[in-house]
Formats: sequence, structure tokens, C-alpha cells
Amino acid sequence: MTLSIDSTACVSCGMCAERLPDLFVIDRTLRCARLLRQPALMEEDDALEAAEDCPTGAIVFCTKAVSL
Repeated sequence: MTLSIDSTACVSCGMCAERLPDLFVIDRTLRCARLLRQPALMEEDDALEAAEDCPTGAIVFCTKAVSL
């Protein structure tokens, strides 16, 4: 899974940074969340939940397909 933040949609409410401070921080200068790093495997469920709960849908995630 790969996360990114749509800075045009983010309103810097802080929900993501409060929930997952190791992954997200609010940049007060840019007025949007910043992703500090991609989630580790054991953090993916929490990161997905944060993306689903983002009030503006600014946290975007995609899963990479694996070809066999």
C-alpha cells in the first residue's frame, strides 16, 4: 500500500496526525498534512482507517497489484 496526501483537499484538521503521529504531521506553514513515511505492514490497517475517516478524503491510498 502507498499513501499520499492531496494538499489541495487537505484542510489541516489534524485528525491524521493525532491518530498516527509517526506517519503524519500538520505543516502549519503549508496548512496541510505531510506524510513522514509510508506505513509499515503492521500500520497499514490504521493508515487505511485514517484515510477512510479523513473528512475531505485528502489521504489517498493505492494498493499495488502483484502479477503472478
